Amino acid sequence: MGTEPSPLAVRERLDGIVDPCSEARGTDISIVEMGLLKRIEVEDGSVHVELRITSPSCMMVGYFIEQANERVGSLPGVEEVTLSTDAGLSWRDDMMAEDAKERRREHQRALADRYAEERAAAAAPPVED
Repeated sequence: MGTEPSPLAVRERLDGIVDPCSEARGTDISIVEMGLLKRIEVEDGSVHVELRITSPSCMMVGYFIEQANERVGSLPGVEEVTLSTDAGLSWRDDMMAEDAKERRREHQRALADRYAEERAAAAAPPVED
């Protein structure tokens, strides 16, 4: 068998997977930055990825499996990629990377500012010509 990838190489590929819920909110935080990556095991061409999910009702597991297969499966020496998840009860906000938390806070502040501006504009009396 050829050279298999290091766990770091696998992690780098997984870092390219944007969490769909953060993407929907406009923050584009990767699953690694979200703190969803629990463990990587590489052995004899098989890569197993274990993820936390943020909620028991997360519907993105299929997406994570597809993305992991595509991204990690294209690494030299990888013959098989498997992904498992927990029950969605262990993830907490404090597991996020500090940079990701700051980007999320900045995005939330920008949305709040925009909302306040829109409310003020709507409440302003009409300008007469």
